[in-house]
Amino acid sequence: MKVSTSFPFWVVLLALGIGACQSDADRARAAAATALERTAWLGSADGWGILGFPAAGGALAYRRALNLEVPTWAPPELSPVTAALAGRGAAWVQFADSGLGFYEYATAHFRTFEDVEPGTGLLIALEGRRVLVHAPDSSSLSIVGAGESWSYSLGGRLSRLVPAGRGAIVVAVVSEEAGTELQVLEPPGSEALGRQALPGLRDFVVTAWGRELYYVTAGEGDLAIHGLSLPTLEPSRQIELSEPAELVTATPSAHRIYAASDSRLHVYDRQSSRKIGVVELPGRATALRFGLTGANLLVQLDGDDLIAVLQVGVDTVLGVITAEWDEDLPQAVPGGRLVARSAGQLVLYELPALTELTRVAEAAPTQWLAVEWQPPRPREEAPQPPALARAEAREDVPAPVGGAEAADDERPVFDPDAGVPVGYYAVVLAARARAGVERLVIRLRSVGYPGVMDLHRDVMGVEWYRAMIGPFPSRSRAEAAARDLGARYGYKPWILTIERPEGGGAEPGDSLARSGDEPAPADLSEESIR
Repeated sequence: MKVSTSFPFWVVLLALGIGACQSDADRARAAAATALERTAWLGSADGWGILGFPAAGGALAYRRALNLEVPTWAPPELSPVTAALAGRGAAWVQFADSGLGFYEYATAHFRTFEDVEPGTGLLIALEGRRVLVHAPDSSSLSIVGAGESWSYSLGGRLSRLVPAGRGAIVVAVVSEEAGTELQVLEPPGSEALGRQALPGLRDFVVTAWGRELYYVTAGEGDLAIHGLSLPTLEPSRQIELSEPAELVTATPSAHRIYAASDSRLHVYDRQSSRKIGVVELPGRATALRFGLTGANLLVQLDGDDLIAVLQVGVDTVLGVITAEWDEDLPQAVPGGRLVARSAGQLVLYELPALTELTRVAEAAPTQWLAVEWQPPRPREEAPQPPALARAEAREDVPAPVGGAEAADDERPVFDPDAGVPVGYYAVVLAARARAGVERLVIRLRSVGYPGVMDLHRDVMGVEWYRAMIGPFPSRSRAEAAARDLGARYGYKPWILTIERPEGGGAEPGDSLARSGDEPAPADLSEESIR
């Protein structure tokens, strides 16, 4: 439930402008952009999703970040899970019974390490390496990975484990009799790179590039954010505070540092240590979390599952939502989407307006990881649907023009000289690579759809191969066929009206009428439809 969304209109314009489309020159410049520029760009939700690991075991879950839809794929079955962590192109899983798992979601390959004892649930995936650091007990660390072995005794009780940037090092918070100690480790090194005793440590944050660590203490007279260099933990800088801080965090670019004091967020410039401003919150802050792009800061408020959402840069509270605060959710992903959990449901919001887009039931307790990935389609075909050409008795699946013979004839997949008949078509794919489109048409025919292929030249002279089903005598019948295809195989066809036959080099003149608000076809490669 949305409680408040009062914010200036210009904030919306600024946030939307950040995610505007870029030219080729802009993209080239972005490749060498600073960290601040990269994290400020909202990007796109396409390609992003949330990967779910059921606590009680069962099939791995996935939902698209764009709309929380579930794609058609073949997920593996997992035993009960106690922890999950996103790694390099994969996810690490700790099972309740024994062992660890490594799921490479790009290839759907799952590897298990069954000889690893169940641990504390404190896991760190090392940057740039397919290695996991885990705590088999409360006083030691080990690593798991192909050909890797390491064990390290901490000399105290481990309470927190944090990755430290691109250097593949980790920061361990160890409780000892004398107080709290930070230890910086670089597996498989046998000695700590740095140690620092910090009595009264309250909160700390490591900068994204892993060069500095900032912390605050619980001392009443401590009015500072203290900086330490990594990996040696030598004092680096200090930022003076106007009141004691309870929480501290930094933007992914580390240009700004936020310190929470009760219901106020104090914002500081990291380089100059200058105070930029103060954000008044609707309640006392109890936890802070940046979204993946750094464009939004999520603040857990003390009380009834209230979370404030801030727009970074202008440091404005966009609104407050009612949601649970867990290790995995809420999370803001590229493309202006926010995924939260509330009353057993996953709720999707659009940023910066905090408009609720959809909500779906969470069938069982699940840990979700935000990943940039789209699940592959299963290699084996689903049960073949009834051929549309033979389904004249079904009102929701119309037959194509030409009667029952249309889907069973011996037409070639593509004849540039013959063109395609007039009528209505459901276009499944448009791409510039012929081979992949041709294979898709063959696949459509093999499962009973009247697949055809044509060549269209757009107004810029670019040639597109199109995989379609049809023709149909009316738009309503083409739309019904598109819905049937989408329900069975997950495609999202759009409707095309051809008012005259087209040859291989036909002039542009198609009447394009997309069903709903479907986007224009992307330039999909041959690989994308294998």
